[in-house]
Amino acid sequence: MKRFLYLISPSRINQHFYKDLTEVLSSRKIKYFQLRFKKYSDSKIIKIAKKVKIITKKYKVKLIVNDSPVLAKKINADGCHIGQSDGSIKNARNLLKKNKIIGITCHNSKKLILNAIKEKPSYIALGSFFKSKLKPRTKKS
Repeated sequence: MKRFLYLISPSRINQHFYKDLTEVLSSRKIKYFQLRFKKYSDSKIIKIAKKVKIITKKYKVKLIVNDSPVLAKKINADGCHIGQSDGSIKNARNLLKKNKIIGITCHNSKKLILNAIKEKPSYIALGSFFKSKLKPRTKKS
């Protein structure tokens, strides 16, 4: 079984973001880095991604864009991560090249996992399993 670390960006970046990202990725322990900015415009994400791509490429880390296969294509990211309301794996594959990474969130649902497996994602993300301040609407299923 392959094991690796998958790092997700903070929801907002500060003045130290690029320096901190470089330091973390230089450890060579991270395989994927996901840009996950729910409150930024596409143009701002593209601007950030240009700088991030230089860093991820240097350390051979795959750049994943959250929620948008269209944005992942514009950025020429290594892939995208989609949620249950972001479209299908099939549509993401049709938009992106065959060799691109496509991950999907299945929360804590066996049904969603089984449905996702049929579409052959690159990976499946699970959680949250418990209610928290970050995920207050988590449901048992």
